[in-house]
Amino acid sequence: MIEKKSPDWLEELLDAEIEREKDRLIEMSKIKADQALAAIYVIEARINEVNEIAEKEISLIQNWNMSEVSKLQKKIDWLVWNLENYMKGTGEKTISLPHGKIQFRMGRDRVEVIDLQKFLPIGQRLGLVRVTPAKTEPDLLAIAAYTKLNGKPPVGVMLTPAQAKFSYKTKGTNDVNDERNGEQTEVGTSSRKTNTAHAA
Repeated sequence: MIEKKSPDWLEELLDAEIEREKDRLIEMSKIKADQALAAIYVIEARINEVNEIAEKEISLIQNWNMSEVSKLQKKIDWLVWNLENYMKGTGEKTISLPHGKIQFRMGRDRVEVIDLQKFLPIGQRLGLVRVTPAKTEPDLLAIAAYTKLNGKPPVGVMLTPAQAKFSYKTKGTNDVNDERNGEQTEVGTSSRKTNTAHAA
């Protein structure tokens, strides 16, 4: 980037005007007006330079941040993987420890309409569809409730049984009343807040 150096006359003009009251009008002429435009051009170039430097610094810091967090997250993921395997070996659903809690919780069954043409006729008859303007679509909540009640899904629907989800919650050592102690994240969620609840 080529540095735009202010001409001496411009520096003198700006310095002189800054010393005076800001609200005082400059006695304008075509020459003074042109000088003012030149001053604005140089100042805008300086603003752009400051912004470019700031953006480079911000990018540098963000890259460093992502790199460091990624390294630390890999360590967390490895420890959580070991905790999950340990829990599977114990056969227990919940273990409370001084620094937190590890547990398996059952998720929800997942229903998926795999053949809409087969499902729609029976789904409409059983009230398992919802109609929106110019659109008829399966009501997955109603289908899940119907499946639970009848023991099997309607034609054209596939049921994926609920899986136990591993989760953990940590406790701070410095402040047992720390508000973060109450937060918990299940495995598979996108929460990645440092020093709060975690999952892998």
